[in-house]
Amino acid sequence: MLMKAIIVEDEPRVRKGLSEMVDWKDIGFDLVGTAANGKEGLELFDRTSPDLIICDIRMPVMDGLAMAEAVLERKPGVRIVILSGYDEFEYAQRCLYLGVKSYLLKPVGKAQLEEELLKLRGDWLKDLEEHNVAAAFMDKLRTHLPVLRTAFLEEWLNGQDRIDRGALQENFAFLDIPFNPDWRTSVAVFELDVEEGKYSPNDIRLLQFGMQNIAEELLDGRGIVYARGNGQTVALYQTDRSADADRFMTWVEHTKREIARYLKSTVTVGIGSAAAEAEDVPKQFKAALHALRLKWTVGPGVILHEGLVLPRSDRGICLNEADRELVIHCVETGDRKRLEELLLRYFHPDPASELPRRNLREVAFQFAGLYASLVQRLGKTLDETLSEDEMMRYREPERFRGAEDMRIWWTDRFVALCSYFEGFRTDQKAKLVKSIEAFVEERIMDNISREEAARHVHINVSYLSRIFKEATGESFSDYVLRKKIEKAIHLLKDDDAMVYEVADRLGYKDPSYFARIFKKYTGKTPSDFQK
Repeated sequence: MLMKAIIVEDEPRVRKGLSEMVDWKDIGFDLVGTAANGKEGLELFDRTSPDLIICDIRMPVMDGLAMAEAVLERKPGVRIVILSGYDEFEYAQRCLYLGVKSYLLKPVGKAQLEEELLKLRGDWLKDLEEHNVAAAFMDKLRTHLPVLRTAFLEEWLNGQDRIDRGALQENFAFLDIPFNPDWRTSVAVFELDVEEGKYSPNDIRLLQFGMQNIAEELLDGRGIVYARGNGQTVALYQTDRSADADRFMTWVEHTKREIARYLKSTVTVGIGSAAAEAEDVPKQFKAALHALRLKWTVGPGVILHEGLVLPRSDRGICLNEADRELVIHCVETGDRKRLEELLLRYFHPDPASELPRRNLREVAFQFAGLYASLVQRLGKTLDETLSEDEMMRYREPERFRGAEDMRIWWTDRFVALCSYFEGFRTDQKAKLVKSIEAFVEERIMDNISREEAARHVHINVSYLSRIFKEATGESFSDYVLRKKIEKAIHLLKDDDAMVYEVADRLGYKDPSYFARIFKKYTGKTPSDFQK
């Protein structure tokens, strides 16, 4: 296998000499191009993606070190041979810091170059072989990962021994199971109500596969879904400690309804009694299984809980569960248009289709209960969101002149809640950004990454970048750099520290690199700030 190589050298004579000095193909290389400076070299690298770069250290437009840094960000495994006519320790030190393994002084002889190339190719082939072995192992592991995950989850949930959080974290990490041990977990076990003899074994397996996929899609990364061998589907639903407890039940009801709709079969669900810490999830799983057994006495198609059996009929309920969930969704996301359309269906202005006065009153009380639950989610009381006059209408639907008057009033109330929730989301984002800033302040002396910050506040990296930019007007990396420069100025002015000491304390192992960044940011050298 040939190792692709490029040469980046600003002196045409040297560039030509290097390209003709050795028989590239004969020693296992494919020389795919040459370039006259770092900028051209970077463009050539992007086009050809070589495995080896031979480049001069001093070049116009972009020098070899800057190019090497940019290249290693794109492809960390690329081999780089730096050539220099200057035997200076600073360059060698910077090369080592970047990860460049070879540093040769000009002029380079044929024997020296060939020896270095063969050594690099040998290391490359060894790494390639190790990578291929590792890739084959990972492919095999990925093939069997679903089975391994299910086996572990079954063993954990059915086990009698309480597994500590550290051991759980190790297993979750190894099996790549998206489970956060610091969050609380609720358990639901779904079971299709399939009549015996109605479906073939293959059809039943397909239905069970469909149930698992629907539940997994609707869970949307908030925990784990897996299928048991007996046809049941288990969901471990996770929420942080500030989340509303009703969210789990809303999800179970919605998922149950969607499974029934797509698979044309009723579904029975057993749920645990409460959200639990990671170590107590098996206990909640067993409670959910125990509740599921009530199916044979209560009947199928319901959500079962130890000590609580939900009614089997929606008879007499005017506001159905699907529309109740839709109102919640519209309020939380600020979808005013859909909210108005839904309320129009319940409070139709056409006198010919208007509900009887008694039923209209019942509908009003249904919306009153829903409104109260949404106010509670915000951590507020009814007195905080309703005036004295509004409270009287809230409690006494008889004060309304009819369906149209009631529709306008309830639409205004729920639209007002949309604004409250917008403020709530803004506050939550502001708290997240404050936590991120505090984390940066605490770790300012370290090499801080976005990934570490995202893990610290339990969000993904892309969401962190977006909300941080929206809130502060600068990217996370620019913010970290600014805080490091501010800290450096403080150390230089107030603590009278040496430049190399400041660089080291702020996580920069190369003082000259730190000095360049500092000057680029402030327009001055670090020594300008010293007393």
